[in-house]
Amino acid sequence: MLSTGSRVRLLVVTCIALFMAMLDNLVIGVALPSIQEDFHAGMSDLQWFLNAYTLAFAVLLIPFSVLGDRFGRKKMFLLGVVLFTLGSLASALSTSSIELSLSRALQGIGSAAIIPLSLTLVNAAFPPEKRAAAIGLWSGISGLGLSIGPLVGGIIVNGAPWQMIFWINVPIGIVAIIFGAFWLTESKGERKPLDLPGIVLLGTSLFGIVFGLMRGNSEGWGTIDVWGSMAGGAVLLLAFYLWERSRKQPFVQFKYFRNRSYSAYLSAGFWMNAGIFGAIFLLTLFLQQAQGYSALGAGVREMAWTVCTMICAPVAGLLVGRYGTKRILLFGLLLQIAAMVYIAVLIINQGAVIPFAILVPAMVAAGAGMGFSFTPLSHGILTSVPENAAGEASGLSNASRELGGVFGVAISGLVFESGGAITSPEAFGDHLVPALFVLAGMLALGFLSVAILIRGKHKSSSKESTTNVRVETSN
Repeated sequence: MLSTGSRVRLLVVTCIALFMAMLDNLVIGVALPSIQEDFHAGMSDLQWFLNAYTLAFAVLLIPFSVLGDRFGRKKMFLLGVVLFTLGSLASALSTSSIELSLSRALQGIGSAAIIPLSLTLVNAAFPPEKRAAAIGLWSGISGLGLSIGPLVGGIIVNGAPWQMIFWINVPIGIVAIIFGAFWLTESKGERKPLDLPGIVLLGTSLFGIVFGLMRGNSEGWGTIDVWGSMAGGAVLLLAFYLWERSRKQPFVQFKYFRNRSYSAYLSAGFWMNAGIFGAIFLLTLFLQQAQGYSALGAGVREMAWTVCTMICAPVAGLLVGRYGTKRILLFGLLLQIAAMVYIAVLIINQGAVIPFAILVPAMVAAGAGMGFSFTPLSHGILTSVPENAAGEASGLSNASRELGGVFGVAISGLVFESGGAITSPEAFGDHLVPALFVLAGMLALGFLSVAILIRGKHKSSSKESTTNVRVETSN
């Protein structure tokens, strides 16, 4: 068993790398106009600067998690940090659109190892009674990095060349690599045969689905490349399922889906990210295009949201042990639903041009809801399976949530754009209201998944979770 000092050092290293990876999900957004000017890039190039990262990340989350269980989580985590740091260096040195897109894909590959394996390393290092608190801190750092990306990007771009948003990752990555080599303790999960056909089938199926979702609004949902990509991805996903069912040692254990809690957490993670990422996408535009704030001004005001996420995620880790994972997660989802409905009703009653002060309660509720949801989602998914399956569970959870985020942005954008041209702030508000109700509905589906499928408070420990899997998979 690791000493307290060793656990603290492990948390420091994993959280540094996690923060760096999560920050780069959204930090590039505010720098796109500067990059477009330097590279004379078209709209399709700008989309690929964002999508190359997302595609690589979503496709490789599960394979990296399984490889970590087989070859060692420390090894694969550090490989991820190396790849992410190299991707950041290459992005900063890019001189063309294609170079930047490929470099962003390399960053996404690194993130696909860093994010799930940092969680499994933390889970393996802490005893059951302390895991919820540790995962709460992990969730707080994750939410903070993701949420302040636009703010950090705005601050940097306002006073420095856009390349600095990538240069800052290089020294951070080097520090994480050096200290990680000495401070991290190796852990492994179930050692399975390397299933290359399964990895290829899963990767290509997710690529097809995510690619189609990301291209739907720009290309049109009826175009052959969009629906053909999604249909092809669905067929390959079915082929992956049939292939894995035929193997004695599949690298994705479908038997765990019979566990009601496991399935509920996966579903809730998908719908929560769909709702909240769609909201972040549209509300950032709302603050700039309807309220008239600059990119930096909008980022500063979004701190009302992000600070609450950072504060509430560790608090949720402490509350899970007392009140149960289910109750805290339901509370967090309810806060987010209330925030979406509050903003929609506010715009209906007062119009789109409203004082920021009356938006603050909704932003506080949404941020707190994210914080109270991240921790029980991560803790719940890990305690729903045996410890030697933690890597696989973490990868599936992150992949589900990533797919949810892409889905939420695509669908909310579709609903938002369906009302015709936007010619004024009031027209923006008219478009935003139905999208917010759709996003609230997505969050409600996550709420119902947890309320219906999870029995009791789900106040879990490792011993309990192993028992749950054995009992529920025998049904």
